[in-house]
Amino acid sequence: MSVGQLDPEIIAARARQAASVRAVDFTTLPSEQGRAAANAAAMFFNDGGPALPVARDILIPGSPPMRARIYRPETEAKGAVLYAHGGGWFHCSVDTHDRLMRMLALRSGLTVIGIDYRLAPEHPFPAGLDDTRAAWRWLRANSVSLGIDPDRLAIAGDSAGANLALAAALALRENGEALPVALALFYGSFAPDFDTESHRLLGDGRFGLTTARMCWYWQNYLAGDLEAAPPLAAPLRANLSGLPRTYLSLAELDPISDDTRTLAKRLSSAGVSCELKNWPGAGHGFMQMTRDVAIAREAVDHAAAFLASSLT
Repeated sequence: MSVGQLDPEIIAARARQAASVRAVDFTTLPSEQGRAAANAAAMFFNDGGPALPVARDILIPGSPPMRARIYRPETEAKGAVLYAHGGGWFHCSVDTHDRLMRMLALRSGLTVIGIDYRLAPEHPFPAGLDDTRAAWRWLRANSVSLGIDPDRLAIAGDSAGANLALAAALALRENGEALPVALALFYGSFAPDFDTESHRLLGDGRFGLTTARMCWYWQNYLAGDLEAAPPLAAPLRANLSGLPRTYLSLAELDPISDDTRTLAKRLSSAGVSCELKNWPGAGHGFMQMTRDVAIAREAVDHAAAFLASSLT
């Protein structure tokens, strides 16, 4: 693997973020303070999203109820995407990912439903996965009343959310429940494996995300032995057969990029239709930078086209 250079627009966008938001090592703070600091940094890229006919918060029933946000790009958007945000299972929300989900809805012509699943370390595995599955069941049960075709549903997510999206599909398959028509997984973290080539070459912080932070995220999420992570927490260790067609977006300068490369190979070996798109010059989380970065907008457009074609 050769190590390239970050896209100049990403470098400029991060410089503007650094000038606007004080840098904090949130891993050293109490969870509530660290989460607030991480969210403040993520919110920098989140303003100026496109206006949509519908963008409203709802509560998905449960104990406790789960906040969700529905984005509808047009009155007749019959297909829908359930979206799980990234943030290392520790931070971020439908607020930090609002612009990304608006863009995805607008570009795909599909309704997008983002969810605020419970976060670690207060709520370790399987809480986030359980919430994602509960949201999927709620969407299936209420799709007709929402004006959505229950046979035109996908699940998507970025980073930790991509993990939850994939694990939810695996759990649904194991339980004999209805599967989504498609999955769209953006630079996901799929196993606590830190000795990969991408970690070795890219995990020192030059491109943003570090191997040390990924280890911290996983320890929060699993609250136990990383080597003993079950397949639904580390889906690279799962039997991947029988899954729906899958889109994988890979950031070339991401220390966890080998997770996606390995997943693509294993999906193909399991007979799953898989499309892998590599984005040169991109670092982890770049799809949240659509306001400032052209390849972020292109990446959203590419994923949106896959979802639109899958749900028609």
